[in-house]
Amino acid sequence: MIKKYTLDSLDADFGTFLLREDESVQLLIPKNLINVHLHEGDIVEIIKTNENYKITLLQCETEEAMAKVSSLLEQLRNK
Repeated sequence: MIKKYTLDSLDADFGTFLLREDESVQLLIPKNLINVHLHEGDIVEIIKTNENYKITLLQCETEEAMAKVSSLLEQLRNK
C-alpha cells in the first residue's frame, strides 16, 4: 500500500516520517534503507516491500506545501 508521509527528522540512525493524513502516526526507517536524498519537510510516497522501503520524493507537493507555509508566515508577520 502506498502512503504519503512528511519527513519530520533525520538523525544519524533513523528517518522519522509522519503520515500526511494523521501526523500522530510515525514511521521510523533506518537511515541505510532511505534510498533518496531528503530534507526535513519533504513529502514522500513510501511503499513497504518485505524488508525494504521504496521512497519517492514528491517534489511538486513539497514545493506547494512550503509555499503555503511561507505565505502563512508572511501573513502573520504583516499583522
